[in-house]
Amino acid sequence: MEERLIAIVAAALQVPTSALTLETGPGDLRVWDSLAHINIVSEIEAEFLVSIPIEQVAEIRHIRDFLGYLE
Repeated sequence: MEERLIAIVAAALQVPTSALTLETGPGDLRVWDSLAHINIVSEIEAEFLVSIPIEQVAEIRHIRDFLGYLE
């Protein structure tokens, strides 16, 4: 599941998966701005058929933080 998650984030940001780890967050990549963050959330919700409450989207600081919504 972790590899799939990283692949989704990489595709949304248009970066190679090798550029990402579970500890990567918006502060680590210039392309990961607020619009990209919303796009990542949308892609993850669609791929994993989950819903991330809008109030919690801003609290996601690292790729790892998405795992709590996927389990």
